[in-house]
Amino acid sequence: MPIYQCLVPAGSLDADRRAELAEAITTVHTAVTGAPRGFVHVVFTEYEPSEFFTAGRPNTLSVINGAIRAGRDRTARAELLTRLSEAWTATTGQHPRSVVIGLNELDSTSVMEAGLIMPAPGEEAAWVKRHKDVLGEVLSST
Repeated sequence: MPIYQCLVPAGSLDADRRAELAEAITTVHTAVTGAPRGFVHVVFTEYEPSEFFTAGRPNTLSVINGAIRAGRDRTARAELLTRLSEAWTATTGQHPRSVVIGLNELDSTSVMEAGLIMPAPGEEAAWVKRHKDVLGEVLSST
C-alpha cells in the first residue's frame, strides 16, 4: 500500500536513476516497517522549473510524498524519513536541503490493495495468511 510520489525537476533523473531510487525507497520502507516489497509503490512525476515555487520564487526541489498506513510510532516515522533522505541524497547527489519529504498517514481501514482492505500495522502476518490465495502474485514479488 505505501505509495511514494516523487516530484522532480524535468530531466533531472534518467530511467536508471529512477529505478535505483525506486529500489532504495522500497528497501528502506520494508526494512523500517516490515511490509512486503510487493506492496511498495513508487511513482515519479516531473515538473518544469517554471512551475515550482517556494516563498513566491522559482525553486527546483525534489519532493517525496509518502502515503503510509497509520499506526507507526514517532521513532519508526523518524527512521523512515531519515533513511529515505539518506537514500535519496546518496543516489542523486542532491543536498538534503533540496529535498522535502512528507509522510501522510492513512487509517488502514481506508486503504485497499488487491481488492482487500489493508490490515493495521502489526496484523500483516495473520492478514497475509488469511488472504494468501488472493495475494499470491503480490507476495511473489517480495
